[in-house]
Amino acid sequence: MSKALSRQRTVRDSAIVLRTYDLGETDRIVLALTPSHALVHAVAKGVRRSSSKFGARLEPFMLVDLEFAPGKKLATVSQVVTLKAYTAPIMADYGAFTVASVLVELAEQLVRHETEAANQFRLLSGALAALAAGRISPFRILDSYALRSLHLAGWTMALGSCAESQEHGPLAYFSPEIGLLCRDCGRSNRYDRVKPVSAELPPYLSALAAGDWPLVGQVAPGSLSCEARGLIMDYVQWQLERPLKSLALLEKEV
Repeated sequence: MSKALSRQRTVRDSAIVLRTYDLGETDRIVLALTPSHALVHAVAKGVRRSSSKFGARLEPFMLVDLEFAPGKKLATVSQVVTLKAYTAPIMADYGAFTVASVLVELAEQLVRHETEAANQFRLLSGALAALAAGRISPFRILDSYALRSLHLAGWTMALGSCAESQEHGPLAYFSPEIGLLCRDCGRSNRYDRVKPVSAELPPYLSALAAGDWPLVGQVAPGSLSCEARGLIMDYVQWQLERPLKSLALLEKEV
């Protein structure tokens, strides 16, 4: 936290609760993503008491108006107002919950890589709203969110042309190191873990990246969406140079 911020008595910002940890008998540490102050680590004192006025507002996936006093290591939460209560509808659906867990971990890692927080905040807020609404498959929300968030971070996956040659011919291969490749580049042995992809995959990925849900819906679920998800998550983890722990919880779409 900057010296300028530490001199302020209190700070107010919108926030999405990413993770929480119990501290002592009654307190809780909250990790939140904010548009103006990026990642905020704060202690919420006494929120685990039954008499707490805002304990339920500091649960993962909640969108809140957060007021906090900066500190050397941890900020201190002074006030919380609910803006959107996404926790209950997301927690009621296991698929939505597992996807939301991946979303918040990915958002945290991208912001830790010093990517711009405000756009990541808006994108995550929209994804959580879509999960809570329940009108779109959670797994498709995950795939679309991952492609968009990587784009914001500067790690755009080339979808309309070969990631190496820039040729617009058929894209037949994929490498988590660079993305979709044409036949010649895919067979060049210049990249690790190259695998062939279905002919329908590139336009499907483009529809996900654009958030074109009618076009996405024209593709039958099953093997293609599972193939896309596997490739996207491989690409994400390669760019981050670390695994996403929450992927172990991810429920496969059937």
